[in-house]
Amino acid sequence: MRTIRIPRTPVSVASVCATDERPRRRLARSCATVARRAASRGLTLVELVIVITIIGVLTAAISIGVLQAQKRANLGAAKTACSTVRQATMQWKAVNPGADCPTVEQLKTEKDLDTGFNLKDPWNNPYKLNCDSDEITCTSAGPDKKEGTEDDIHVPQIDTPEGK
Repeated sequence: MRTIRIPRTPVSVASVCATDERPRRRLARSCATVARRAASRGLTLVELVIVITIIGVLTAAISIGVLQAQKRANLGAAKTACSTVRQATMQWKAVNPGADCPTVEQLKTEKDLDTGFNLKDPWNNPYKLNCDSDEITCTSAGPDKKEGTEDDIHVPQIDTPEGK
């Protein structure tokens, strides 16, 4: 019986079997044996580390996109809620002329806002109403939870020197 010498450099099973000069029947059996042995070896540690690294990089890339989308969604939700509060306040003021500015809780209690309306913004800060003569403003402290910073949400939006 003749043995096949497999070089140390990586070579496919097909190329080893193609260069063998034995009769076809024996060749088929020995090629199948080589293929089974190669398949039974499984993953090496290096291959496993590479796969885990690739999965980690993909997870990090996806999570960055998800966090950015969540931030945009929170900003949009706060602006929409402030618009809703402002509209409810305008309706309340039309029914109660001369009265002081209502609170968000009062609007919800008097059913000017839906009973399921969340009284706090996505960052767990309360919405604030300001009624100056004929202008009603709703504000939220924004993501940094500090009032008077550039990330505050105002409805209607106020003009800032940076925005011009």
